[in-house]
Amino acid sequence: MLENFKIYAKMMKVLIWSFQKVNTFPKSQRFILGQRIENSILQCLELIIKANNTKDKNLKSQLLQDLNTELEVLRSLWRVAVEIRFLSFKSFEFIISKIDEIGKMVGSWKRHTER
Repeated sequence: MLENFKIYAKMMKVLIWSFQKVNTFPKSQRFILGQRIENSILQCLELIIKANNTKDKNLKSQLLQDLNTELEVLRSLWRVAVEIRFLSFKSFEFIISKIDEIGKMVGSWKRHTER
């Protein structure tokens, strides 16, 4: 069921790409910044699943707001990675565009939920 859920599928692609990029970080940072990026992505995935599975409109709305917040955290973590040159600007633009796509989908989902 979740495989056909577009926002879930897009988040899985972000997860796979990100985990591969984090593996290229210097070993000393892989377990600091890299782990934080990975945890943030997993948190986003968890919030998507929870929001999808709840019937309570208020809870769904709160979960989607939490997801928006976590996406902003994820954007910031990738900004740090590019600033300290663990990630190329081209790769940064790519991943931010994917996160922004997900953010737009979350916003649409939230508006639909609140109607």
